[in-house]
Amino acid sequence: MEAMELFTRQYGLKDEQLLETLCGAAEVRHIPRGTVFLEKGKLPTELFLLLSGVARGYFVDREGVEHTDCFCFRCGTPTMPPNPFDEPSPESIVAVTDCDFVVLPLQKTMEMVRQYSELTELYARLLMEAMRMHNHTRHVICNLPARQRFEWFLEEYPGLVFDVNNRHVASFLNMTPETLSRMKSALRKERNAGWREV
Repeated sequence: MEAMELFTRQYGLKDEQLLETLCGAAEVRHIPRGTVFLEKGKLPTELFLLLSGVARGYFVDREGVEHTDCFCFRCGTPTMPPNPFDEPSPESIVAVTDCDFVVLPLQKTMEMVRQYSELTELYARLLMEAMRMHNHTRHVICNLPARQRFEWFLEEYPGLVFDVNNRHVASFLNMTPETLSRMKSALRKERNAGWREV
């Protein structure tokens, strides 16, 4: 997928002048697995829109323990820190797998948001979706028992449980890696039993 396809098919933008300006400013960038492309404490200067791959937001607490805050894997997801763009990032973002992004200069993009109503509406919609997802995630992590958190992750992040490091998924779900391993083992057995029955 290229930038134009993302803007038109994924986001539904139609204004020809806006699309021409966006595509002129956009760059499709490949980021290899393991690359930290935004560091905690740094001011973001670029907007990353995910085309493919998996990215992870994380922070390290005062005791040196790493905590996974989010995963981005859906095409079109803005892979950015959860704070205003004019403030230093409260977390780092790393490519969990090889990733491809449409990258836009942040300042120019925000100028376009103010200039084009269609982009203003998209910006507001993406913000609302991110806020809704963040609130729902906090509710799940804080209120549901471990098994239900695991089942929620399987449904909300299909396939990721076997593609992402156990430690990172366990941190995100607020459980120990050992608990997650037991649940994954039980899931494999259930799936294998299902295949045998068919």
